[in-house]
Amino acid sequence: MKTCKALKLFSKEFFIDIVVVSILGTLLHFLYEFSGGNLLVAIFSAVNESIWEHIKIAVMPTYIVAIFKMWIIEERKCNLWTSLFAKVLTLIIIIPLLFYSYKAITNTENLIIDIAIFYISIIISEFIEYIIQNKVEVSAKVEDIFKYLNIFLVIIFALFTFFPPKIELFIDKTNNKFGI
Repeated sequence: MKTCKALKLFSKEFFIDIVVVSILGTLLHFLYEFSGGNLLVAIFSAVNESIWEHIKIAVMPTYIVAIFKMWIIEERKCNLWTSLFAKVLTLIIIIPLLFYSYKAITNTENLIIDIAIFYISIIISEFIEYIIQNKVEVSAKVEDIFKYLNIFLVIIFALFTFFPPKIELFIDKTNNKFGI
C-alpha cells in the first residue's frame, strides 16, 4: 500500500476545510437567485428552502474543496474516497436528523438553530473524515467502490435538483413546491 497523508485533528487543514466549506455553503445558499435562475448554477446551489437543498449546500462545497485539494496536494490522502463518502453521508444524515429532532421537540422552526445545524454538521463531518482517514484501513478495491459512490451521489444531487422525489425532505415549506 502506498504511503499517504492523513488529516490531522485540529490541524490548519482541518480548520480551513471547515471554514471554506462553511463560507462556500453560505454563498451557495444565495447564488442561484443571484444568478437569475441559471440552470448550471442550480446543480450545486440551493434552488429553494427545502431541507434537501440545505443538505446540498453543505455537500457540494465539500466535494468542491476535496477536488481542489486533490489538485493542489500532491501527496495521496489516506482513504480519500472512503473518507469523503463518509463525510458526505454524515451531512446527509445529520442535517435532517438535527432539524427534524429540534422541530419535533420545539414544534417550531428557528432560523438561528437552522444555521447552527448547518455549521455543526460541517464540523461533525470533518471529524468523521478524520476518523476514517486515521483509524480505518481500506483496501484499494474498497477505495475504488467509494470513488464511484461519490460520483453517484453528485449525480443524484444534480438530478434531484430538477426531479425531486415528492416527499417531505424535498418540499419548500415557503411555497409548498418541489425543486426549481
